[in-house]
Amino acid sequence: MRLIFILVFLLFASNLHAVEIVVIVNEAGPLVNLSAPNIRDIYLGEKRFEGDIKISATNYSEGPIKDVFFTAVLKMTSKEYRLYWTKKLFQAGGTAPMVMNNPQNIIETVRKTKGAIGYVAKEDLKDIKGIKIIKDISQ
Repeated sequence: MRLIFILVFLLFASNLHAVEIVVIVNEAGPLVNLSAPNIRDIYLGEKRFEGDIKISATNYSEGPIKDVFFTAVLKMTSKEYRLYWTKKLFQAGGTAPMVMNNPQNIIETVRKTKGAIGYVAKEDLKDIKGIKIIKDISQ
């Protein structure tokens, strides 16, 4: 039984390493040339507009995709991010990024909104029009 548990765990862990995450924006919007520091600033609430377009950031709900994005781009854990936003909202106000748990909802929001930005597993982007990948994050 123990061997089966170990094999299942190793299989699951190896599948997590295979996930490739991409940061996406609306291909007709003003965010198509963002740098990594700009993406970080958006998710930390420091950059809220690009020109006269309001930026709308979307986070994944809890899980490995969000964890990889936070570690790679924000250089913090999910817990640190929640604490950051709790403090920021209390001290300065503002609006934290939306949270969605369905990649298709994130993709559709970004596709329809010129100032939108989100991140999803690359495999979820098959034949999607209206989206531009601006950053590729491999585990």
